[in-house]
Amino acid sequence: MKIYDVEIPADLEIPELDDKTRAELEAKLAEIRRYRKEADERIAASPLRDWQPEIVRYKECPPLPPPSIDVEALRKMPPQLRAIFVFAHRDDITY
Repeated sequence: MKIYDVEIPADLEIPELDDKTRAELEAKLAEIRRYRKEADERIAASPLRDWQPEIVRYKECPPLPPPSIDVEALRKMPPQLRAIFVFAHRDDITY
């Protein structure tokens, strides 16, 4: 398994998450997405939005580099925390 092209050793135990923990993480992720959407809607509806210079409103940032993965730091984490870490980065895992 690789996360952001960093090989995760096979001897590193990453247990499956139980259904309750998985549901809690999915609910938190949905809450974060909802909050960000509402914040974008508030900004779009604000009368102050038009007063900002265009460069501030529409400045594009370069894409961020992928995070670095420290396998030794993963080894020091409890297995449950490693499972949560892998769940959080599930879209960036390759085999």
